[in-house]
Amino acid sequence: MKQQWSRILWGILLILAGLGYAGDVMGFWHFDLFFAGWWSLFIIIPCVVSIVENGFDTGNSLGLVFGLMLLFSAQGILSWHRMIQLLFPALLIILGIGLLARPRQVPVPAGEVPPADLGHAPELSAVFSQETRRIANTITGGARLTAVFGSLTVDLRDAVIAQDIQLETTAVFGSVHLLLPENTLVYTKGVSLFGRTHNLMPSSLPDNSPKIYLDATNVFGSTHVQP
Repeated sequence: MKQQWSRILWGILLILAGLGYAGDVMGFWHFDLFFAGWWSLFIIIPCVVSIVENGFDTGNSLGLVFGLMLLFSAQGILSWHRMIQLLFPALLIILGIGLLARPRQVPVPAGEVPPADLGHAPELSAVFSQETRRIANTITGGARLTAVFGSLTVDLRDAVIAQDIQLETTAVFGSVHLLLPENTLVYTKGVSLFGRTHNLMPSSLPDNSPKIYLDATNVFGSTHVQP
């Protein structure tokens, strides 16, 4: 649904741009895409799309505020001096909201041993694209999942997790979405720089439930785990 809203947003923007140019050609109004500060749209639009797809986080919120400040400055609404003064308090507010809204992580309990390394594990990736993989067979090993300026969705809801597995995800200016069976216990760890890991899986399951050990790296991106 979130990816659908992203497509709708891009579609509306393209339609508005086309109507603006058509109206300018017909003399109905003046339209110029290259207005003062037009280049700030390359910051604003990707951040808005990220918010629509992944929700608010520190990275896309900070990018949106910074892009709007650049646009207001180019339009003469906000001076450079005032913009620089506002950057620090804006950063503090966004970081504070990010700390309050930090998603829960489920650490590996003492005594639990993650599966072996992923030296020969398969790799799935989405680079400047949107990919969806649906897997319905029996899973006996781990994988590496990567999204760079794109969105990767891996649907394992109909798969049979025959043993505990390890997954490594990397989201750089993108998002990785994992859809898992409801009876799966997910342990998460990782590093996030202006990003986050959303683990929406139940944490109170029997000890014999299938286990996934997730190591997530998010750089201006996010990893989503849900039933």
